[in-house]
Amino acid sequence: MNKFSIILFIFFVYVGSQVFTFFQLQGHIWNRWIKDNPFLMSLLGVPVGYLVIIASRHMVSLLDGETWPTRIFGFIIGVIVFAIMSTIYLREPLTTKTILCLFLCFIILLIQLFWK
Repeated sequence: MNKFSIILFIFFVYVGSQVFTFFQLQGHIWNRWIKDNPFLMSLLGVPVGYLVIIASRHMVSLLDGETWPTRIFGFIIGVIVFAIMSTIYLREPLTTKTILCLFLCFIILLIQLFWK
């Protein structure tokens, strides 16, 4: 795989895992099937977790062995995905405070990606 393909793989695995995690943790609020099948939802997390391990391994390799950027990247992607998903599924409005926090997340993400 070339570097661009690896970066795309990492990005989509991280975003996908955060979307799935949102459904695992918040889905019971609005979805009857998720509410009635928590054990199955937890089992579905195994393949997702495996993909995150592989993506993290690739990311650490791309970052010359540094682990902190991997953790920060995952956290920021999680915050952004949670904000979008909670607005869509839970009808929680984006307040000024939330928008400012999302802006700071984008700044941190840019620092992690482009500051050498």
